[in-house]
Formats: sequence, C-alpha cells, structure tokens
Amino acid sequence: MEEENTHPKPPVDLSDNIVSVLQDASVHDLRESVIYAQELLQHNHEPTEQIEPLPGEEIVEIKGEGKRFTVLKRQQCADNCPDCPHGPYVYEVTQEKQLNGETHFHWAFIGPYIANE
Repeated sequence: MEEENTHPKPPVDLSDNIVSVLQDASVHDLRESVIYAQELLQHNHEPTEQIEPLPGEEIVEIKGEGKRFTVLKRQQCADNCPDCPHGPYVYEVTQEKQLNGETHFHWAFIGPYIANE
C-alpha cells in the first residue's frame, strides 16, 4: 500500500507561493523558516504591543515612540492589602538589544504619577 504525502491545510490567507515553498522545504529549512519568521514578527511589532503588565499589574497608559516610552502602571504590593492596586507609577521603559541579538525592555522607576491640575 502506497503512503500518501498529504500536507496540513494551510491558512486561507497565506499566499499560494509561500504555501508551495513551505511544502517543498526540508525539515531543516522549515525549522530555520520558523525561527526567521519569529524574528521578523518581533522586528515588525510595535514595541508598545510588547510591553505587558506582570500578573496583578495594570498598564494605564503608554506614551512614546521608537525605543523610549513612558508607562503608567498600577501594581499590587502584598497579599490582602486593602489599598491595592497602588499607583499609578511612572516608569521610563527603553527597548534594548542584547549582545545575543535578543531585545528586552529596561524599566526605570521614575516615581508616583502626579496629575497636572
């Protein structure tokens, strides 16, 4: 009995050219393509989409562009604190590239947010 070479169904919006190239690619090339596609996604995303709160935190506002942002966030302190969440607090967040090529965000605490009245 002959085994059929069937491929998973590709996403509807993926171009036929890309589908064809991927279906004909070796396992090695597919793995490398996945890594490269993830790097492209990281490169093309707006940094503000990548700034995420930690559990128990709430991002109130993000201002800025490029690689430097001002972030207002509220955060939890200790269990059962009646005043939580606290803040908002102001942070300067910069996007930094590491020696290994990865990008991460550096958070610098500025202080409590004081609204202009």
